[in-house]
Amino acid sequence: MLKLLATAFIMLTLVQANSQTYKLFGKITNTKLEPLPFATLLLKDNAINATAKQDGTYQLQLENGKYDCVVSLVGYQKQSFTITINNIDVEQNIILELNKNNDKETVTVFGIKKDRAEEYIRNVIKNKSINETKIESFSSNVYIKAIENSNGKIATKKKVKKTITLKDSLKLTDTLNNDLLGMSMAEIQLQLDFALPNKIKETRNAVTKLGNPYNLFYLTTVDGDFSLYNNLMKVRALSETPFLSPISYSGLIAYKYKTIRVRKENKRNIYTIEFKPTKLANALLTGTVDVVDSSWIIENANFNLPKYHLVEYENFNVQQQYTLVNDTVWLLANQQFIYQVKEGKLAKNGQTNVYYNKYIINPKFPKKYFGNEVSVTIDSAYTKKEEFWKAIRTEPLSPTEVRFVRYKDSVKRATTTVHYLDSIDAITNKITFKKLVLDGVTFYNRKKERTIYIGSLTSLVNFLEPGGTRIGYNFGYNKTFKNKKYIGIYSGTDYGIRNKDVNGNLSFTKLYNPFSRGIYSIDFGRSFDQLFEGDVLINSFQKRNLYRKYHFTFGHNIEIANGLFLNNVIEIAYRESLAGLKFADLSNTIRDTAGYNPTFGRTNVPQFFEPHTALYNSVSISYTPFQQYMREPLQKVILGSKWPTFSVKWRKGIPKVLNSIVDYDYVEFRVAQRVQLGTVGISEYSFVTGNFLNKKNIQFADRKFIRGRDPYFFLYPQFNFQHIDSTFEVKNQFYEMHYVHEFNGAILSKIPLLSKLRLNEVVGGGFLYAPERNLKYVEAFAGIESKAFRILAEKFKVGIFVVGSLANQFKNPLQLKFSFRHYNKVRNRWD
Repeated sequence: MLKLLATAFIMLTLVQANSQTYKLFGKITNTKLEPLPFATLLLKDNAINATAKQDGTYQLQLENGKYDCVVSLVGYQKQSFTITINNIDVEQNIILELNKNNDKETVTVFGIKKDRAEEYIRNVIKNKSINETKIESFSSNVYIKAIENSNGKIATKKKVKKTITLKDSLKLTDTLNNDLLGMSMAEIQLQLDFALPNKIKETRNAVTKLGNPYNLFYLTTVDGDFSLYNNLMKVRALSETPFLSPISYSGLIAYKYKTIRVRKENKRNIYTIEFKPTKLANALLTGTVDVVDSSWIIENANFNLPKYHLVEYENFNVQQQYTLVNDTVWLLANQQFIYQVKEGKLAKNGQTNVYYNKYIINPKFPKKYFGNEVSVTIDSAYTKKEEFWKAIRTEPLSPTEVRFVRYKDSVKRATTTVHYLDSIDAITNKITFKKLVLDGVTFYNRKKERTIYIGSLTSLVNFLEPGGTRIGYNFGYNKTFKNKKYIGIYSGTDYGIRNKDVNGNLSFTKLYNPFSRGIYSIDFGRSFDQLFEGDVLINSFQKRNLYRKYHFTFGHNIEIANGLFLNNVIEIAYRESLAGLKFADLSNTIRDTAGYNPTFGRTNVPQFFEPHTALYNSVSISYTPFQQYMREPLQKVILGSKWPTFSVKWRKGIPKVLNSIVDYDYVEFRVAQRVQLGTVGISEYSFVTGNFLNKKNIQFADRKFIRGRDPYFFLYPQFNFQHIDSTFEVKNQFYEMHYVHEFNGAILSKIPLLSKLRLNEVVGGGFLYAPERNLKYVEAFAGIESKAFRILAEKFKVGIFVVGSLANQFKNPLQLKFSFRHYNKVRNRWD
């Protein structure tokens, strides 16, 4: 009987082994390593096949064995290969080459009236590879003019004072130039250098900006490449998601085409072809192209970007014209961007014209000419006079634009006189009842370029501090120099009425190197602090999470080399428990009802510990390889990288020096990256691990905690778990991972009833392994976020998420959570 059972078990195991499947996966790209959506991988003598996703990736589940594979896509040479599955997953990346016999392909037309639009587009796609063989690089002069007008109504006073001051005359000038008040303008002249496959470097030789140029688009060519000849149109300034071009073999599947007009010009037929998206992808364009027969080039293009992916803009239109350069290759002659921005009830219409001239084909660039620095603005760029602009403008200014320049020049002359500036300073420095009570009082010295701020009367009283009501003041001083260097000083002192104690703080910050962000700061004083600053909101300000410290801190931050940042903080602190502090009144009630935190005890009382001195040094180093950036005369603008950011943090508790009792070494490693996966969305991941290498004396304020969940709010998933039951401490090695993917409408935009809602689908999860607690935790979440909405000048969106988890220490049911996100205009992404 035993032998029979053993035999049956062995046979069952063999059957299971034979039936187990493994993963064949990879990415299908062209020779430029651009993804090829809709490419097909077929297994010969087998019905199994896979279609590449928008980012070019594919995946198959296969049993052990040998498989003959064929990969194909219209317009590319088929590729065959053989793979063997032997108890492991296999990664197979595939690069397809364009079909050299495309010119010999024919299209059978059934019926005279059959629309040949797709045939014409195929010919353009075939021809673009021929164009690429004619040009490896080029250099061009570029002139950019950006204009923005407001169509909102601007209120003006009907009556004018009899005694006209300079300030009144400016108001009267504004009244007479009402149509210019909402206008902004910028002009840029630069040299653009390009080399295949996608290397660029621009040198901005002249820049002028009038009005409020914040919303003006395309003041640098780094903002994006709008060429339809690229398989994926990447426009970083508008959208994190690239757009699939209709002039690509993948586009033949994602778009439908229609010939809407044919005209004769110089004995050539020019076909105007309309393209519209099918329902196979979401990041698609709509518009038209003018295609010239026989040469099969695009002469003109006019298209709109999908509104779903435009956070800042209500609509966005692109118009392009191409020209034949040196009888060799067709390149952009000009392009025009027409867009609209809404700020509350005010709508602003913008238009940017870009002109290319003086092309040089295939210039020789130095070997290391193209690198991480993609844009340079020369030191004298912002000092060019009107005579310079008149000489280099590709097109003259319109009458309204001329009036606007003269108007701004007259305003600038008037507002830079000593008399006017003194009058403005007098208004700024005037003490009013509103300033005293609500806003605070500001004193500005123009000659010394300094500002002093004193807090308002309402800021003097704080009812929610530990120990009850406190009365105090706050004071600020700052000075920004013409070279962008900065000095800031802040001071605040308050007195606790119930405990008759005084807290105070004084800080000094100096930005000494604007380009490398060299900053050092000094901070000292007596204040309340949190034992665990990262705890959930409901626990952060409970009495058991608070203590008092006397401290002196010195910090320094700088970018040592491109992408390599160093941050160093040294602090000496004397720490006291709040066990002897008298808690009462409103702050006591709020803190007592804040909730239960198992980390700090079952009752909401201050954590008790012996007073002690702690001296520690915290050093953080982070590095992002191949970080691209723009160089301005006095500062650096970071554009990002395709590589992850690697960082390490070391915190050292230094014993015996200055009576310090702490003695520990904590080291933490982190890898994080934000990855653009073509038109299917954005993925973001992070991996963190940390450990106390030395644990001789770790005080409560120095411990490492894993943050618990917030009851109702979905928090930024790269730093927070959504479903861990409570905050807890870790003393040994832990491993933490987070992942989130935003589809940006890649799924819901295909559903007719939901596509107009412009919803964003989000999925992700997290993992935590803490061996000392024998805790293994995995969570997953999925949610939907609303389209962006505006509150004043800022944009937000809300979401609802379902969160679930598995753990070997506790059980959590599925839970609904709510998110609230803000759009960061500086980083061009949602925080």
